[in-house]
Amino acid sequence: MSTTPLRIMQLCHKPPRPSVDGGCLAMDSLTTGLLSENHEVKVVCLHTHKHPFRVETLDETYVSNTGIEAVFADTELNLRDAASHVITGESYHLSRFHVPRMERVIERIMRTEYFDVIVLESLFMSSYIPAIRRLTDADIVLRAHNVEHRIWEDVTNEMKGPKKWLLQLFQRKLRKAELGVLRQVDAVATISQVDTLWFRDHEPSRDGGSRVVTIPFGLDVQQCPHQSMGTPPNHVLHLGAMDWAPNIQGVGWFVEDVWPRIRTHMPEVELTLAGRNMPESWVSDANKGLNVVGEVEDARSTYDTPCVVVVPLHAGSGMRIKLAEALAAGRPIVTTTKGMEGLELTHGEQVMVGDNAEEMTAHVCKLLQDPDFAVKLGVRGRDWALEHLDHTARARQLTTLLDSLVDA
Repeated sequence: MSTTPLRIMQLCHKPPRPSVDGGCLAMDSLTTGLLSENHEVKVVCLHTHKHPFRVETLDETYVSNTGIEAVFADTELNLRDAASHVITGESYHLSRFHVPRMERVIERIMRTEYFDVIVLESLFMSSYIPAIRRLTDADIVLRAHNVEHRIWEDVTNEMKGPKKWLLQLFQRKLRKAELGVLRQVDAVATISQVDTLWFRDHEPSRDGGSRVVTIPFGLDVQQCPHQSMGTPPNHVLHLGAMDWAPNIQGVGWFVEDVWPRIRTHMPEVELTLAGRNMPESWVSDANKGLNVVGEVEDARSTYDTPCVVVVPLHAGSGMRIKLAEALAAGRPIVTTTKGMEGLELTHGEQVMVGDNAEEMTAHVCKLLQDPDFAVKLGVRGRDWALEHLDHTARARQLTTLLDSLVDA
């Protein structure tokens, strides 16, 4: 534990609470961990149509401890703005998150409060660095949830036509911005080792070596419901926000290419698709065994059901926080190599891994048809989560980094 509590501003691209997706969970876990280490944390966030700020739903202690403030940003895609960024050198992905009022709020806070460290949650908050530098000499740490341009690189590989060309252009601009921010921040904390390697390969040389570290997502595993861990699975579940391109792509592949194969072997089994912003074209179909429930009130309780969890991702970077939650719940999981990126898991020990339709079909069927193996896989997964995903330990890792910056 740090001998001297640090004063930290945490700038978030969406409200950490309510924790409706993996990014929110990652941010809230860090806040919780830092507060448990007796640091002072001020949370300032954007909120959007997709991620509204609802202060009335927040715990009073959390509001008091964080002094949370929120500023609205209209991040909806705008074709005119997108077209203008084809000509300019700016990244359209990042410009949507730059709000003049947010800059004014940051400046107002910094004129009255002192901070040792500013934590930028994701690349999307990097446009506020100039305003921060004008008013404080606090160290700036980018907490990289992903290598953002690589997500779009993976997604566009599956596309054709003009849309692919446009997204490839935006992806190249996003990469340029990602490289540029490495020269503007004092350190980078990634969520996965794979992302750490990319940032280290591209960071400017510094005296004293690299200032890119891996600090994976943390979770209060002890408190995660897992009453169903000993119950054999009887259905298949995918839970994830469906406004994220890799999720749409991965689930679309699973439903179209994998699920019919599974139903051939097990005609009565059902697939539940849960998550907010479900595409309107995805509807329940009893003949296909599809149960589309949309947004759920409590993701942790949804995982605490007798199900096989599937994470069929083929794009993205960072760490799959929903997969971490499923591990904590003791669920048997089938994923892809990309899906378990950022977590040092072993096929056949904590998860089953299949990168094509045949492999994924075989793994899902085995877990549904071999209850003893399915239960043991879930138990081993939760044991791994208890050992590797504790959020307090993650906060201590970040504290070590922050202390080294402040003392330098």
